[in-house]
Amino acid sequence: MNDTSVKDAGSIVPKDGSSTDGRRAFLDPSADGLANRLTKSTARGHVILAIAIATIASFAVMGIVIVAIGLLITHVLGHGSIGMWDHHVSQWFDNHRSARWNGITGDLTDIADTFEVAGVAAIVTIVVLFRRWGRHAFLLIAGLAIELSVFITANKIVARPRPAVSHLGGTPSTYSFPSGHTAATVVLYGGIAVIVMVATTRLWPRIVMWILAVVLTVAVALSRVYRGEHYPTDVLAGLLLGIGSLVAGVFIIRVAGVNHVDKSDAVTKQISTEGAVERDEASK
Repeated sequence: MNDTSVKDAGSIVPKDGSSTDGRRAFLDPSADGLANRLTKSTARGHVILAIAIATIASFAVMGIVIVAIGLLITHVLGHGSIGMWDHHVSQWFDNHRSARWNGITGDLTDIADTFEVAGVAAIVTIVVLFRRWGRHAFLLIAGLAIELSVFITANKIVARPRPAVSHLGGTPSTYSFPSGHTAATVVLYGGIAVIVMVATTRLWPRIVMWILAVVLTVAVALSRVYRGEHYPTDVLAGLLLGIGSLVAGVFIIRVAGVNHVDKSDAVTKQISTEGAVERDEASK
């Protein structure tokens, strides 16, 4: 193994052209995967069209699921035991507030505000772009775009009023369902965890980033309920929206890479063939 291979073996975000261990394969389309079939069959090889189809389909699927859950909660389940549990939990937090936790939950809410999320996503995207990681750098943008569009749609259609408790801090003009703060936290920090996971073979950065993503998501979700902005089912729906949007982001990145991976495979096969021919000629 040469020095370059040793250096790349555990590096974070290797540059394009690095053929170390295929650790980016998670964000690349498989030969028989849905991304490949969509691009080659449905879109007839047109990547831009395939990306558009993947984006619209992701929005439609997530939108239908989240809206359906919201309407089910507000018009059916909200009048039963789940609705009672929602109100009970919100009231319990309202009755057990303290100055210390008011400040902590305020800070947690701030890190998941739109401006902060957009800022972190922009910084990560720019850093990965400077590392010449191509389309993979747009994972966060793709995931957050799906999350925001579905959130706005579901929020307007479901139109669930916020909990009837005192609210801490400024209350957004949007409705209660789903929790956009929770969803955005999942996409942002879960997406960064995915980037770290596929960028390095080292175990500790992967574990640390996934733990951070989970802890921040849970903390933000609890803070939104604590501050009276959401019911528990709102943050659970936000969690589902965030996970679905992140999955959609991965899928869109895979679709964008179909032709690129095909070209890379062709080059690899050509190099292998030429190498085999040279070895045969040398052995004669």
